[in-house]
Amino acid sequence: MFVSGEGTILHADLDSFYASVEQRDVPGLRGRPVIVGTWVVLAASYEAKAYGVRTAMSGARARRLCPQAIVVEPRMSAYSEASRAVFEVFDDTTPLVEGLSIDEAFLDVRGLERSSGSPAEIAVRLRRDVLERVGLPITVGVARTKFLAKVASGVAKPDGLLVVPPDRELAFLHPLPVERLWGVGTVTAAKLRACGISTLGEVARLAESALVSLLGRTSGRHLHALAHNRDSRPVRVGR
Repeated sequence: MFVSGEGTILHADLDSFYASVEQRDVPGLRGRPVIVGTWVVLAASYEAKAYGVRTAMSGARARRLCPQAIVVEPRMSAYSEASRAVFEVFDDTTPLVEGLSIDEAFLDVRGLERSSGSPAEIAVRLRRDVLERVGLPITVGVARTKFLAKVASGVAKPDGLLVVPPDRELAFLHPLPVERLWGVGTVTAAKLRACGISTLGEVARLAESALVSLLGRTSGRHLHALAHNRDSRPVRVGR
């Protein structure tokens, strides 16, 4: 599978999507802690996240953590319309768009240098276009692989842009906590940390056989490859 020598894969991820739509549509909510969902938190603005509120948390616990939060009922039709508008911007940027969910996608901008500029320039313009056309902040990571582009966008949040140069990939990746590995949830992270493994660099220094013994064949091989930024998956058009 071909992997470009230059970082041409963008991972674009809207910031606190549902909450951002509410803040966009109701100016009085801007800059204030917003929770979408009464019984279960479907989304929280970054102002609410600063108090420890997280997605999928019970509404009661979220309100205890942030009693001043403004709780709103979800408006799924508004979120669907905003998503449609954002994906129109993606499609105007490149024909190679792989939607991951209502609020994030991979874009491959390989071969667009002459018409659209460098991947970094395209990412800057993408963020500007989403803000101007849809009114929402979006974070973009740019790298050679899908995995690293997604990690980069996660590190750059909120409302940021991070380009990982090919010659700095492992230097960027290895100091990060194991939770940044795609596929590492709380259970796997706990297993790794119980063995004294807390960073991606420490995962990379383990033999693949050791990870397989600890996590099983599929997970062990998968995490060993990602810790070395080995990810040959192409961007596949579709949602």
